[in-house]
Amino acid sequence: MRIALACVMAVAVPVFAQEQHQHGGDANSDAGSNVPAHQKHPLDAKAPRPRGQDITLKVGGESAKAYVAKPAGTPRGALLVFHEWWGLNDWVKHEADEFAGLGYLALAVDLYKGKVATDPQTAQKLMGSKDEKWGDKVEEAGLEWLHKNAAKKKVAAIGWCMGGGEALRAALNDPKDVDAIVMYYGIPVSDVAKLKTLKGPVLGFWANQDGWITPDKVKQFDQALTEAGVPHEFHSYDADHAFANPSGGKYNPPAAKDAWEKTKDFLAKNLG
Repeated sequence: MRIALACVMAVAVPVFAQEQHQHGGDANSDAGSNVPAHQKHPLDAKAPRPRGQDITLKVGGESAKAYVAKPAGTPRGALLVFHEWWGLNDWVKHEADEFAGLGYLALAVDLYKGKVATDPQTAQKLMGSKDEKWGDKVEEAGLEWLHKNAAKKKVAAIGWCMGGGEALRAALNDPKDVDAIVMYYGIPVSDVAKLKTLKGPVLGFWANQDGWITPDKVKQFDQALTEAGVPHEFHSYDADHAFANPSGGKYNPPAAKDAWEKTKDFLAKNLG
């Protein structure tokens, strides 16, 4: 998904954002929790400065951090944004800002309770120890916040890498609240019975050189969605995992740009 990791606030997306707008993702279920060694690239810390604001979500009797990027006027739709295995860093916030620049209300949730990694070892440790029950509650709270603040517009879930899997997970946990799903090389689910509960279509971006979410896993996911009767659109590139993340070592500009354009078209079609 070039869906980069950001949402732009109420102004035209800058040239930098357009050029950098290709991103990465996270993990979830059928594919396991370990990223192949060759995927372990460092993270470039030189992210654009966030333009939105940090907020707190109520999660039962506790609270969770999140980042919101707002469009200039009434939202044309809303996005629940999921970070990669790095955590809710400035690159993800930048992606939310870019979506806001397109007219969407974007909320990026924090599944790591404030922790952010800058090296692969820490990122893998955070992803492997992630509290799944807590994460489900945070995702539910995020969806509730968006439905309350997005003027009753449709809501999509989007994420990269681990976040791509979380976007699907959120939709499976709360199918009535998610109208569309965008996955950038996220962990797929092959359970047809579960997939049948999805309310909206799925847009997936994959990398043929991905040693984690392999082409075979993508094929199985494709077949499962077809059997479940879920409309979906898949695009694969001659690239590696995290090809859409401009801050990572596997960034592939042509693939990221194409995925970003397809993401914009998909959101316009399914959210308005």
